[in-house]
Amino acid sequence: MFFDLRIGVRLSLIVVILLAALAGVSVYALHEIKGRLLAERQSQSRIMVQGALAQIARFHTMEQDGRVTREAAQKMALQAVDTLRYGPDQYVWVNDSRPVVLSHPIAAMIGRNVDDIIDADGRPLFREFLRISAGSGNGTLSYRWPRMNDDVPHLKISYVEGFAPWEWTVGSGVYVDDIDAAYEDVARRFGLFALLAGLASALVVGLVALGITRPLGQITRCMTRLAAGEDVMVPEYARGDELGDLMRAMGSFKRHLTEKKQFSEAHDAVLREAATVFNLITDAVMVTDARNHIKLVNPAFSRITGFGPDEVIGRSPSILSSGRHDESFYGGMWARLTSEGNWSGEIWNRAKSGEVYPEWLSITAIRDRGGETHGYVATFSNIAERKRSETRMRWQAEHDALTGLANRPYFETALAVALSQARENDDDLGLLFIDLDGFKEINDSLGHAAGDSVLAAVAKRLQQVVRSDDLVARMGGDEFAVVIPKLHREADAQHIAEKIVSRLSEPFAVGGVQARIGASIGIALYPHHGTSPEQLTSAADGAMYRRKQKGRNGVSLAGNSSEATVS
Repeated sequence: MFFDLRIGVRLSLIVVILLAALAGVSVYALHEIKGRLLAERQSQSRIMVQGALAQIARFHTMEQDGRVTREAAQKMALQAVDTLRYGPDQYVWVNDSRPVVLSHPIAAMIGRNVDDIIDADGRPLFREFLRISAGSGNGTLSYRWPRMNDDVPHLKISYVEGFAPWEWTVGSGVYVDDIDAAYEDVARRFGLFALLAGLASALVVGLVALGITRPLGQITRCMTRLAAGEDVMVPEYARGDELGDLMRAMGSFKRHLTEKKQFSEAHDAVLREAATVFNLITDAVMVTDARNHIKLVNPAFSRITGFGPDEVIGRSPSILSSGRHDESFYGGMWARLTSEGNWSGEIWNRAKSGEVYPEWLSITAIRDRGGETHGYVATFSNIAERKRSETRMRWQAEHDALTGLANRPYFETALAVALSQARENDDDLGLLFIDLDGFKEINDSLGHAAGDSVLAAVAKRLQQVVRSDDLVARMGGDEFAVVIPKLHREADAQHIAEKIVSRLSEPFAVGGVQARIGASIGIALYPHHGTSPEQLTSAADGAMYRRKQKGRNGVSLAGNSSEATVS
């Protein structure tokens, strides 16, 4: 329907559509700008609160270590928070669960019970903060609150987060009423731009109608008469644009009609060249008719499949079927061929010898000008060697050459995937970091070849101890890691780690001598010790080094003072 309209009408419709799209994009962009501004303000508030919480946690750690009393730790924490000032309207406050204000830039607020303070909408403001931050909770709250030295309420967003050990609530807020003013100013500018764009578009449509569509109609009438076989005097245009080129091209077309025979001879030469390419090309070529019976194959087809032309011509290509693909696979292939006229992909076929091999197959429908399919052309090549090479290269890129275990890059990717699955399925996950004790002495006394032999044996023992779903990786040197997904209990990770320590404590036979090593293992659990690969890795690594400092050949759990040692 659209292409039946006159070009001038189509140009006008295109302009209208473009302007409407511009308006839609502008509205969307404005809303995005406003949303981003709000997000940035909320982020500012959250960053200030989390900075204060970091200070508070530092002094709480001092209290836990017994270096200071709780009263002294809280006092120092409040002093540290008092130094966090970002401007007259950007500050951090702290209140306890009563709620009494413990830190605030307004001195009169400190020590005050703020249970009775309500916002401009009548809500008990600090009770809302306590509800949001209960335990170690966090969240944001929008409300109207006057600025300092100003009695008029303004829209404000505050982020609050609880510090459960001391039952404190830490909060910070930012005013966002200025965002609406900025939004309205940008909207006016977008509106003015859209108006100017509309005027410019209308001018362009007028110029196109005057300088293009009217002369184009005259050219179309001349071409119609010429196509009907009339002897048309093609007018010569002096203009140097595309319309002038088109009229000159029509004149050239008229002259070239007399050269049809030469073109026919040239076409025959091209067909002969195509036949040469058909016979010499290294990819197999198969041509079928509309009923999908083979009409023609090239020599490469016989070389790849083992079938000669006389064995396949007149038959269906199904003689090559390997049986590895179900009906849905072929149904999808034919649906694509019917709708789009082509299909390409990897497929397994069977040669005359019975060998099943992978090939890359491309099929194109042969259609006439009316769109009716008269047959198909298929080209394919044997990609078995390429697939073997790709598999070998992928394995080498993901595994340690000495032990055959996953290497560090693959471990990092696998850990990220395992954490994502654990979050999605609400599962626990364990991570073990293993460092061999006494391995350097074997390397120094027996040589690197002996050390490599021990590392390979360690890898085998690790794989024997862990479950089939667990991932064992060599991180480098004498360090290993184990990812334990779908962990049912914390004790399971502890049990596996202790089995590893016990198993690695058994002697290794190296060059006719008995070598002994130990293992220091750090355990980190998701989500207790971290929710990201970096946090979990750091926790396990720290626990492992803590185990080494307290005495080797044992197990240490991240964030836990209890240790396990296996002799």
